[in-house]
Amino acid sequence: MVGRMADIFLNGEIAEAVNGAVLRGPAFVLGYVSADATPSLSFRGSLLVYSDDQLALWARNPVDGLARSVAERPPVSLVYYSRDTPGPFYLSIKGRARVAPELNDFVYEHMVEVERTQDPERHGVAIVIDVDDVVGASTQGMFLQERTP
Repeated sequence: MVGRMADIFLNGEIAEAVNGAVLRGPAFVLGYVSADATPSLSFRGSLLVYSDDQLALWARNPVDGLARSVAERPPVSLVYYSRDTPGPFYLSIKGRARVAPELNDFVYEHMVEVERTQDPERHGVAIVIDVDDVVGASTQGMFLQERTP
């Protein structure tokens, strides 16, 4: 493995890969445990970097689906792979998600336009993910970032 970092830094090339990924091809796939306690996967085109160690996304249904699930079961994982991306072409991210209505305006305004058109009335809610680890691959090789306890 090329690099191991003792903390999370979702900036630079990682932020370039995350922000607007859906416009370049595949969106990130989010894994979570649904309300019926079964594994669930969904594409998330609204994903964006919110801070050095947090991601954010828009859930169009504010009371069911992802929003309901993370309120009860916060662990989530995301995966992304694309050769047509700046920076890392593979990212696997684990973290803890929570509903964050206080960030609704920020997330809605910063997500890509194609996602805003899916919820023009802004019925959805922001979800924030506190990232615990990132495994990635770029032309420089594999890397790992882990949250320091």
